[in-house]
Formats: sequence, structure tokens, C-alpha cells
Amino acid sequence: MQLLKIRFYQLKRDLGILFFPILALASCISFFAFNHPEKVGLYVVAIIAYLFYSFHKNRGDLAFAYKHFNSAKAQIITEYQLFLLPFSVPVLFTEYWYSFFALHTLVLAIPFLDTSRKIQFKFLFITKYFKNDYIFISGIRKNMFVLVPLLLIGLALSPLKLFPLVALFIFNAVVFSFYEVNESVQMIQASNKTPKSFISSLLSSAAVKLAIVNAPVLIINTAFNFDLFLFNLYFLIYNLLMLATIIVLKYADYQYKKQGNSIQIKLIIMILGLFIPYLSPLTLIFYVQSRAEAIKNLNNYLDDRHS
Repeated sequence: MQLLKIRFYQLKRDLGILFFPILALASCISFFAFNHPEKVGLYVVAIIAYLFYSFHKNRGDLAFAYKHFNSAKAQIITEYQLFLLPFSVPVLFTEYWYSFFALHTLVLAIPFLDTSRKIQFKFLFITKYFKNDYIFISGIRKNMFVLVPLLLIGLALSPLKLFPLVALFIFNAVVFSFYEVNESVQMIQASNKTPKSFISSLLSSAAVKLAIVNAPVLIINTAFNFDLFLFNLYFLIYNLLMLATIIVLKYADYQYKKQGNSIQIKLIIMILGLFIPYLSPLTLIFYVQSRAEAIKNLNNYLDDRHS
């Protein structure tokens, strides 16, 4: 299994001895999520399945695997099924035990989906509202038919507990994916900004857009469920922190000949912090560390004489 060997060395390099504590933590989160008093088990199934689909859709090694590995699809299926076990096995000990089979069936289908065919529409009116924000323009054009239904579902369900947050979480995850692909170095240089101002402008612009979309759903949800005020506030602030962290992680690893960035493992750790707040400092550490690295890395592509 060449793919599993590669994944093993990647995890060993990126996480080291933290792999097993994170594995145990993922299992605990899954168990407690499916035992949540608000009965959100079925929604957790949707979130887990979406995370695996998002990883599959955005991974950059599929073409390489299909070209060079024997029985590549079988290896990918095995990889996903193994990585699903920490989330699915604890489900067997909850009232949603049957979701174990639903999870494995949904994830089993993912490698058979054709994610290479992308129907793109220009949606020229988007340029009017986002002006020179080419990252958002490109991302919305590619994901319009996913983002709009998610936003409408979130708004329609906003008076209810937890339901709208699932739609909003997936919506935000799609927005995060806007920053998984590197733009050309010419586009970065066309900003005529120093590394610090380039990063700052990106962060502020992205944060404002995400807050504007999230705020209506969270405000309505809080008005109908005031006991969720603190959690909704945390949800908004933490999602903004994740967005900022993803942006600086992108540019800390940016190379003009490199199409994408490998931030999936750190992204999973950050998502865990959404459900377990005491893990959120890890995301803050990622942000502080990667922001400095991003500014240093961008010095290779931008004139930093005015910083």
C-alpha cells in the first residue's frame, strides 16, 4: 500500500508523537458529539462526510496516485476507511450506532465521485461587489451553487438551535477552501504592497466578508435562543480566527511554482477547536507563528523596503 506508507511518513513528520493523542481526542469528540443532549448525531454524520469529501476534492496528489500506484482507487478507499475509524467506532457505543454504517457507506462513495469536472459560470455581477478581490471572485464563481443553498438553509433555519450552525459551518469551510490554491506571483506583485500590508489587507477584507454573511444567521439564532449567545459569539470569532490562520498558512508555504498548499492536518486540528474550546489556543498559536513566516516568505516576492 504505497499511499498508506506515504501518509504514515507525512503524519510522522507533521505530528510526531502528537498523532496518538489527536487520534484519541478525535474519538472522544465523536463520542460526545453523538451523545449531545440536543440530538445532533445525524448532523455530525453530514459534517464528517463533508470533511472527507472536501479533503478528497482538494487533494493534489490524485493524478499522481492514479498514474503511478497499483489499484490506486482501492488504496484511496482503504485510506479513507481507516482514517474514518476513529470517528466511526465510538458511534457504535451511542444510540446512533447505525450511523457507523451510514458513515462508512458515504465515505466509501467519495472516491467514485468525479471531482475533476467543474462547471464554471462567469457570474460577472460578482466583480461589481468584490472589485479586485480575485480570490473571492474566483471562489464564489466555482462554488456559487453550493454557497447559495447553504446560506438560504442557514437563514431559513436560523430560529432553531444548532441546525443553522451546521449549514453555516459548511458554508465557512467552503470559503476556507478559496485559499487552498496559490495564485500566480504576478497577481501578488500587482498589489504593489509590502508583505505586511498585503497580509493585513487580505485578512481585513476576508474577515469583513465572512462576518457580513455569518452575522444575520447568528443574530437571528441568538434572538430566538438567547442561551446560545456565548456559543454563537465564540462560533463567529473562532471562524474568523480560522480564516485568518488559513490565509497566513497559505502564504507561509507559498511558492510560485507550487499550485496548492498542504494545510489539511492543521485544518482538522483547528476544526476540533470549534467543538472543544480549550483547543482553540492551538489555532491562535498557528496564526501567530504562520503570520511571521508568511511575511518573511513574501519578502521573496514583494518589495519590503517600506515595512
